[in-house]
Amino acid sequence: MNATREFRIAIADDHPVIRHAVINALSSLSGFTVNAAVKSGVELLETLSGGQWDMIVTDFSMDSAQRDTDGLALIARLRRQCPRIPIIVFTMLNNDDTLIRLSRSGVAGIVDKTEGIAEFQAAVREVASHRGPYFSQKIRARLLRRVGGDALESGKPMLTKKELEVIRHFAAGTSLTDIARQVNRSISTVATQKSTAMKKLRLETNADLVKYAQEHGLA
Repeated sequence: MNATREFRIAIADDHPVIRHAVINALSSLSGFTVNAAVKSGVELLETLSGGQWDMIVTDFSMDSAQRDTDGLALIARLRRQCPRIPIIVFTMLNNDDTLIRLSRSGVAGIVDKTEGIAEFQAAVREVASHRGPYFSQKIRARLLRRVGGDALESGKPMLTKKELEVIRHFAAGTSLTDIARQVNRSISTVATQKSTAMKKLRLETNADLVKYAQEHGLA
């Protein structure tokens, strides 16, 4: 951490209560300051385009109508736009497939929101000290169970990034036609990706798919 100035952090979360809690948690740490607190990926990208930043703290799923400003697409864009700025994802994400992809996306840390402020503060300190990726206790347990344990034999193959993208849009109420336009694919391709994802997840109806997305933090 730079000894001559405070560690400048930009945070993004679409829930005001969470933003307030994160600001309070960081303000109580010596040497850290929140210089921007926004409610969407769009605002975060705009904020980061100016000034000097040392860390990004962002939610994973935020309300967004724009392509590549939410979820894995947002993380990929942040990595391209700000390759030297560490990213901590503070999330309620429940889908293990997506969590594995997030852990491999180059983020500096992932913290489950249910673990509380102390775990989040520990992640910030570790990342600021350049000690490598920091995964909170619950996140580590899930990754170890899924990547190195019996969960790989769960009978649910990992969804592709494009399949996850289609599911998230569909669960948000977007039609296949609009999804195809937003992700720049043909309607038939999007329909096939949706169908393939449902088969992998052993889901039979659109209602089942929406319910799955809601229960696993994808919508």
